[in-house]
Formats: sequence, structure tokens, C-alpha cells
Amino acid sequence: MYFKKSESETNYSYHYNQQPQGMGATRANLLRLLRSLDLVSWSTHEESGRLDRKAFTRFATGSTAIFSKRQMAEAETSAVSVLIDCSGSMGDYSRIKLAESLTIQLARILDKAGVEFTINGFNGRGKWKDLETGGANGTNPQAIRIEEVNYLPFKTWKENLSKASAKLGSMSLCAGGATPDYSGIRIKLEELATRSETKKIMFLLTDADGYDSRHMQHLQSFADKQGIKIIAIGIGRTDVKKCFTTSDDVHNANDLASASFNKLLNELR
Repeated sequence: MYFKKSESETNYSYHYNQQPQGMGATRANLLRLLRSLDLVSWSTHEESGRLDRKAFTRFATGSTAIFSKRQMAEAETSAVSVLIDCSGSMGDYSRIKLAESLTIQLARILDKAGVEFTINGFNGRGKWKDLETGGANGTNPQAIRIEEVNYLPFKTWKENLSKASAKLGSMSLCAGGATPDYSGIRIKLEELATRSETKKIMFLLTDADGYDSRHMQHLQSFADKQGIKIIAIGIGRTDVKKCFTTSDDVHNANDLASASFNKLLNELR
């Protein structure tokens, strides 16, 4: 695929500098979900440290264990994988353009939160393989359908967001091909599961066209077992709510700041 870097960077800057109405609440809720805070607790009955006023009764009986000490637990860290459906159906009704705008807004928040994150698009194709002959024959009962996944690395894990700007700004040109939904999502869930961070989240942006809800529910179960939270963002009117536990449809950039989307983020905290 050919695209002009300068035009893609201009497009990225346009979306990056947009301020959807009410976005402040979404940004605050997402930061609270992602931020890494030291967990603070206090141990009591210490013989040195900060005087514990509640221990005065013990002091009256001769005890010297009337102090408390602050304890710091290891801070939580977050890893976020943003996965965008770039199949051909996303080119209909400007869905991929909306996904591009939403992704750049999410990237801006994630970057400011200081969390590790990656952004990938995916599409592909399916083909039939005859188990007897090794050839392609979709009519043979011994044939199986194989999904081939193609990933579009808009931003890698360690890549600076500014360096990824041209790729992100060219997302709207990338819709095409089939939707290897199960394989495309599963592979990235497995990648996320290997991360060392304590909190793992996947944002999935898709129109859910042709998705088998049973397959997606299997992926949801796999993610739950791995401790991964999936936030499915349906682009337009979709069936994502039939597929994933935490999901909502969006029809424009302002919907990312909607009450229902913020309720979704709050439920994950």
C-alpha cells in the first residue's frame, strides 16, 4: 500500500487535536482504570515509627508498641493492546474512518497515562484445505477452512507515539480483505497474556460483521482466565454486546464520551 507520509501525519494531527464534547470525563475514568498507584497500608503495634493515637490505652498499661509504620506495596502496571478490525466491511459507511478517529483519541490518553501499549489492525483471508489431497476444495466434507491473519502494526510496544503518527493517520486507507475474527483476536490475546504487567486490557474496535457469537464468547472465557479485560467498541450498529461482556456501540467520536461508555469504564475499575 502506498500513502503520502505528510498527508497521513496531517490527518493524524487533525484527529489528535480534536476535543470531542465531554471527553474529559472519559479521559479521567480511563486514567483511573489504567494508572499505576503505590498501594499504601499501615502496620500497627510497632515499637518505632509514627505515634498511633489509638494505642494510648496500651501505653497506659506499659506497652511500648504504640507506633505504626507506613508500608508500600509494589505499584500496579498496565499493558494495553488496541486491536482494530480492518476487514473490507469496515470500509462501508466510513466505519474505518471512525475507528481511526477513536483509536487516535485512545492513543493520546494511553500515551499521557504512561502505560505500555500497542496498536494493531488485522484482516486476512480464508481458504479451504482438503485433508485427503492437501488441495483446496470447499465442497469436500473432508476439507477444513483455514484463516490467514494479516496484522497491520500501527504502533509497536516500545515505539514512540509521535513516530507512529503517519501509520495511525493512514488507517482509513487500510480496510480490505476478509475478517479472520477468531484467529486475529486470539493471537493478540495470547501475546497480551505473556506480558509481565499486572493489569492487561484489550480494546477491540470492530463492526462485528459475520462474527460467530459462540466463538467470541469462547475468546471472552479465555481472556477471563488470563486476567485480561476486553473492552469491545462496536463501530456503528453492531452485535458486539452479544459477543463480549464489556461492550458498547459508538456512532461518532462524541460517543466515546457518552454516559454509557463511561459507565462501562467505571464497571471495570
